[in-house]
Amino acid sequence: MGFVKRLWAGLRWRVAVLLVPLLLAACVFETEAKLRKQLEGTLFLRDTVYYEDHLGCTAALFTLYSRYTKPRVMRAGDLTGALYLIDRGRTVAFDVGLSPNELSKEIRALEHPVSFGINSAGVTGALHCLTKDLQTPLYQAMTDPEVVTVYDPEARTLSLVDWGEKRAWVLRGYD
Repeated sequence: MGFVKRLWAGLRWRVAVLLVPLLLAACVFETEAKLRKQLEGTLFLRDTVYYEDHLGCTAALFTLYSRYTKPRVMRAGDLTGALYLIDRGRTVAFDVGLSPNELSKEIRALEHPVSFGINSAGVTGALHCLTKDLQTPLYQAMTDPEVVTVYDPEARTLSLVDWGEKRAWVLRGYD
């Protein structure tokens, strides 16, 4: 009986060792190319200024070809409509006149289920993926009412689109 227990214990250990890398790989985009693929229906991405992906977060900064989102992104002029669309799996550009930070506070106050996804995708999760020199420009984007917030519930990404600078911050924190 001791032999069977040792064999079973050894087998469980080997299976666990093999599964850990697979589970960790499922938690990250792994490459910039995969993130771009996720975003191809959302934004007209141009060059990559910054990209970092760690266990727990993804942060990227892209320049944009166009000042507009792609057609599959629904523009919502009010918070209720935007949350309704997100509940149905649609990617939404919040066109409500609020900075991304103010928008996050408003959604949190509503205690809507999507608030956790937006907050974990935003600065909460992405700060660990940013270098110190990029934290200030991201903070400025978060507090600028001209920056448009785009949330993709399928990819769980939060994009902060700065039309004036023709760039987009793309953030994702893993919950």
